[in-house]
Amino acid sequence: MEIVYRLSDVLPQEFFEGEYDNSKVHSYLDCIVLKSHSDGGWVGIHKNVYCWWELDNGICVGWNENPSKGWSFVAIRNKKKTQH
Repeated sequence: MEIVYRLSDVLPQEFFEGEYDNSKVHSYLDCIVLKSHSDGGWVGIHKNVYCWWELDNGICVGWNENPSKGWSFVAIRNKKKTQH
């Protein structure tokens, strides 16, 4: 049996501790993660995303670890869909 993860299952605990309450990523918390990436290769414009997730709704959510601005969580439409 395959384990199904939702975005809320894979985001770091810090996401849920108040600082990101206004993030648009909250609207994707119940989406199913199709693929996790932990080696970079981010499909968006942010340069400090090394960990990100492809969701079943066609959105990619990235953990932007910008050394000068701190963390942020970004979401973009996936233009390069993964084959399953």
